[in-house]
Order: sequence, then structure tokens, then C-alpha cells
Amino acid sequence: MEGVKVEAIPPSSLCSVCTGIFNGKWQPQLRGWKRAIKRPGAPPDPFNPEPAFGTAYDHGMEPFVHGKGAPPTLSYPHHTVEELRASGASCALCQTVVLAFDALHPRNDIITDYMEGRKPYGVAVWGREEVKGAKGYVFVYTERGKTSRLVFRYHVYKDWAANRNMDVNPTVGEREGNVKDVMLDMHDGDSDVSKKENKHLIAWMDRGTSIERVAQFLNETSDFARDLPKSLVRELPTRLLYLMPGPSGPTVRLIDGANSSLDIDTPYIALSHSWGNTMPIQLVTSRLSEFPNGIAFQHLPATFRDAAALTLELGVSYLWIDSLCIIQDSASDWLHEAQRMASVYTFSHLTIAASASKNPATGLSPSPRPRTVIVRPTWTGYIQEWGLQPGQTLRITNPWHQEFGNAIVSAPLNRRGWTFQEYALSPRVLHCTDGEWWWNGIGDGIYRETSTDAIRFFTGPGSVSWPDKLAFFNMERRRRTHTPDAWLWDRLAAQYNQRALTKRKDKLVAFGAVAQIFGRVTGLPVDTPGEYAAGTWRSLLPFGLHWAVGENAERYVMRPGAEDEGYVIPSWSWASIDGLVRFHDGSSLRGTREEQCKGMPRVVDVQVVTEGGPFGPVRGGFIILHGPIFRIRADKKARDHKELGFYRGFTVLRSDGSEAWKGDGQGFSLDSWKSRLDEWADDREMYLMIADCDAEDRYGDAFAILLESVEVGLKGKGVFRRIGSTRFSFHGVGLLMKDVRQDGNEALRDGEYIDFNSTTGFYTYKII
Repeated sequence: MEGVKVEAIPPSSLCSVCTGIFNGKWQPQLRGWKRAIKRPGAPPDPFNPEPAFGTAYDHGMEPFVHGKGAPPTLSYPHHTVEELRASGASCALCQTVVLAFDALHPRNDIITDYMEGRKPYGVAVWGREEVKGAKGYVFVYTERGKTSRLVFRYHVYKDWAANRNMDVNPTVGEREGNVKDVMLDMHDGDSDVSKKENKHLIAWMDRGTSIERVAQFLNETSDFARDLPKSLVRELPTRLLYLMPGPSGPTVRLIDGANSSLDIDTPYIALSHSWGNTMPIQLVTSRLSEFPNGIAFQHLPATFRDAAALTLELGVSYLWIDSLCIIQDSASDWLHEAQRMASVYTFSHLTIAASASKNPATGLSPSPRPRTVIVRPTWTGYIQEWGLQPGQTLRITNPWHQEFGNAIVSAPLNRRGWTFQEYALSPRVLHCTDGEWWWNGIGDGIYRETSTDAIRFFTGPGSVSWPDKLAFFNMERRRRTHTPDAWLWDRLAAQYNQRALTKRKDKLVAFGAVAQIFGRVTGLPVDTPGEYAAGTWRSLLPFGLHWAVGENAERYVMRPGAEDEGYVIPSWSWASIDGLVRFHDGSSLRGTREEQCKGMPRVVDVQVVTEGGPFGPVRGGFIILHGPIFRIRADKKARDHKELGFYRGFTVLRSDGSEAWKGDGQGFSLDSWKSRLDEWADDREMYLMIADCDAEDRYGDAFAILLESVEVGLKGKGVFRRIGSTRFSFHGVGLLMKDVRQDGNEALRDGEYIDFNSTTGFYTYKII
């Protein structure tokens, strides 16, 4: 497309109403009225006009009148959101506004959401009732030296006009709390390529269509295999879909990837998608002989059809879709293929992520693309106000969806547990979102359809919402950024645990491929029996025990079904929690391993029972530790109740039941969500295991795990189950132990431990 000019960029298709915004002969209203700055009665500000545009007074809506007598704004024909939504089927601008209504917005920001224990997916901007009753109008405002805005303003109450004199903001003249805005950026003068903000659309168009740009991205990153772990042997998926173009749509055939004559380096594309509530077509045992003969293209759901067509457009003939390449009613095949996901995604030519699709029927991009709306105003007001030339391009974008966190992280696909590995492991991903495509590889740059500049979304090792693909695959990156392996692993676990799963038995299976690749990249002995244990690594213990349930964690509570019977994740594993977890891993930043583990218990043994290999479903397990553990009595009443975290006093007891030390106002977090909400009935006895402390014999902070004893006759002596955690300050393990061991006392009683060191007073105990 060499030599493409601005004039060659086709304008977007607009409805007659939206066309009128740019082609009418309206006069600017409210000139010199600057919201929140301009006071009523003040002289006009010629440098900061806020002209508002309307069509007429006769469109069925009373014009809004400023509370202090400022000139009225004119009504907008799409004065209900429902009308706007109906028009969005054919109008790019209406659709852009509708998408803003439907988008999920973070309640604060991703970091704050995490620290307050909330998932970073946000909430809908408007409730259904608000949308149903909203009325509005449109206006434009400009600020000198800044991007102009096209504003769709809606009032969420039907009687907003009648109540405009009640509770009125004297500056704006509108009732506070009843106004909702959708603000779109307007970039004028795209032919003036000297302006950086106006360059990128033309530059992208010069590089060809979106398909051509994605193909160029694949070509430029064709050496991605250099970043993959050398210990992972390349292999083709067990089954693949073979695609052939045809006049009425591609032909689709299931082939045996393992036993076919395909070269091992044959490129294939993988699809990452959400199943939703139903899957219209699946590979089941009864169709195993049918699918190799052909699958009717029209019988595939829209997302699968779009993925097949896109695969062929990118010059690839093979596609992998889980529901069509894994026998869904075969437990043995499912388990076998689940163990091979590391290879399937890591060696894929590209992974297509149907980010915006809630189910297979919605297609890859349910909304028109790209989100940028191109118009060429003929109304003289634009020319007079901004100096546009007749026929010059005006580019309108939704700034909200230019943010990777809003477009991708909050997308429906990325709320599901199984899809975490599909992004983290795939060296190259094409994200198909509402209105725009994004793509990225093993690197910092994330590209989108409407920009040549890479987005620098924060996915560093400290990210709490999105995996850092570069640090995941690249050990040199970790060394350069001083990122300990234990720290990165904890962040991956925390990110994954915020996602939803349907079946409890899948909890660690859906994370197994991530674990396998992380272990191989990091140099952990992945193939050694017992190295990977229920979501943690023996080589990285005891760091993997230092987690706490996030306060306010909005968890997905998975009720065990019949298929979950017999699958039990040990209580000491973060994977036993349905919801957000945070890790207390500051000690992992210390220099040597000895320095890191000082103040932590010693790991004696770890055993986990799995099905189908170390990364398969977990049936049970235990960990045996040696270190300081105390019996305590936690107060019945909370001294403070903040953000659903109980701040309680507790007393350390001696073996004879007497009080050894009193802690005041400590923060207790129980792993059971419901029990954190209810007041305890009585002063509660439990056990406090010191997991990490700053110092042995002086005042400092400590992180402890709360345990309850398991019935002696059931599991043997010295057996506990984790029930929570706490952070507290005290005068060190040495002095606390001295307080406890008075008058011949010890910390625990007979039967509460496996073994005992009479010199240190430390115990050996088991957690199941």
C-alpha cells in the first residue's frame, strides 16, 4: 500500500443522526462556559470555549437549561441508550458509544483492586435500570492545546429535567450524581503528519490491512523458539484440524498429528476461547470415526468458523481447538491431553484469543472493527473552530479501549482459569477484542490495530493481574530486574487464583502446563518425583507456604460435584483457596539461600498423591516441617473490624494451660471466607506456626500460619490442618520460647507433635 494518502482512508459508516453531527449547520452553544472552572456570570474565556452542538428542539426531549440561565443545549435524537444500541448495528459511532456503556471499568485501578482483595475485572459502568431510563444529548468541547472531545451525555433519571433546580451544582447547573458521560477523543487534521498523535493511523494504513500487519508481526518474530526452554521437546499435538479453502467455506478434517506424515516443524494455530454454558459441537467417542472424514463448516459455531477462516488467511492449514481435538467423554484422553498443554501452546505458531467472546457462538470480534471512527465533516463550524480543511479527516477514538488493561485484562476470556496458561505459555498471541485486535509476543511491546506505537502495559515481575511473559521465559530478564524465582512464581499463582473454574478437580490441572514450563525455564528438577507438589516447588520451599487470603476477596465458590469426589488439595497449598491470595515473600529478596530461609521452619518431607503425573489432579498430600509452633487462644471479640479482616488479641499458652505471652491487636485472616464474616462464638484455641520472622531474639515482625489439630486417632499424632494466617509483631522466637519454657513447661503437649528437639524447643509436625 505504498503511497497511501489520507484521502484513501475510507470514512466509517454512520447513521443519518450521527452524520448530522458532522454535516449539519449547527451553531455552537454555551460559548465561554467552562465546566468546573467557569463560574456563572463570569466573562467568556476565548481560549477555553466549550461549544455544545444539538440538532433542534423538536426531537421529543426537553432541552437542558443551565441552572443560572446559561444558554440551553439542544437535544440529541438518540436520546435513549436503547435507541443508540439499536442503531449500533449499522453505525460505527453509535456502536463505539454502546461499547463504552457495556464495558467493565475498574473500581479503582488494578494494583489497588489487588491490594484490597478484589478481582481486577471491574464493574459495569451503568446498571440495567439506569440504561433503561437514561436520556441524553451530545456536545463537543475543546481545550487549548488538548485533544477535543465528543461527549455523549446521559441523565440516568427520567425526571432529570423537572428536578434540575433541586440539588443543583451551581457551577455546572446539573443535579449531582445523575450525569453519565461517554467521552470520545477527536483528532483533527490527520493529513498534518507533523502531529505525532495524528501520524499513526496513516502509518498503519501504509503497512497494509490488519491481516497483513499480523502476518508481518509473525514474520518479524519467527525466531521465538530461541526463548523456549531447550529441555522441552517439540512435538505436534495429538490431533489437529486440517483446513482447506473452498468456495462455500473451508473444509475441516480431524487428523492424527502424532502419527501423520507431517513434519515436526509444521506450523499450527491454537484457539483460546471460553466455553460458556454450552458447547454446540464436541469430539466425543461416538464421533471419533466421523470427524476425520470431515466436519461441516456450517455446523461449527461462529468463533470456530472465524478462527478457521483467519488461520487460512494467515497462510496456515492446521488449527487446534480443545473441544474438537480432545475426546471430551474420555477421562483417560482428557487427562493425557491435559498433561501435554505445555507443548501445545508453547510451540504454536500463534494463539488466537477470542477475548471478547463469552461463548463459541459470538464470533472472534462481536463488534465492528476498528474502533477508530473516520469522518470528514462538511459542517462549517468544524472548519471555523479548528481550522479544518474541507474533506479533511476527523478521527474519533474511544480512549478507554486504548488501554490494554481495559480491553484485554478485563475481557470475558481472561476470567476463566483454563485460559491463563493459554496466554502465559503462547509465545505469540492475537487478542480479538470488541472493536479492535491486539497482538504481542515474548517482549514488552503490545500492538493494536490503530497504533504503530507499542503499548507498555505494566506486566513486570510485580504485576498482580497479568503474567510477565518476558520474565517467564527469560532468565536473563529476571537477573537484570533482580526478580527471584520464588517471587515470580508467587505472582503467577496469585494471578491464576483470581480466575474461575467449573470443576474443583481441575484447579491444579489447569495450572500444570504453566508449572511445567516455569520449572524447565528456571532449571528446577521437573522430572524428579516429588519436586512439584500441589502448586509449589520443593526447591522453593518454604516460600510457597507464605500466602494469605486477600481481604474482600470476591471468590468463586466451587461446590464439589460428583466428579470432584476423592480429589483433595492439601490445606497448606494456595490452590486449596477459591479466590485471591497474597504472598508474604519479602524474604525472597535477601541475598543467599541461608539468609532467605533464616527464621523459617525446615522442610522435612513433602508428599502429594496425583493422578496421571505430577501435574495431574491432586488426591491428597502432606508436608512435614520442623520449627517453632505454639498453642494459642484467640480472643472472642475483635478489637477492630476493618475490611472484613479481624484484628484480635491472642495469648500464647504453655503446655499446662497457663499464659506465657499476650499479643494485642493482631490481624487474623481465616482461609474460610464465611468464618471471616461471622463473629467467633468463644475464645478460640488454635495453633500458631511461625513461618517467617525478622529476628530470633529482638523485636520484629512475623508471618505465621494458623492451624487446627486433626483428631489423633484419625491421622496419627502431630497432624494439623491449615485454617488461616496472621501478621504480628513480637520480641522474637528466642525470647518467646524462653517465656513458654518456664517451670518445666513446653509449647505443646504430648500427642500434639511427631518429634521434639529438647535443646531448641522446636517440634516436628505434619500439615495435611
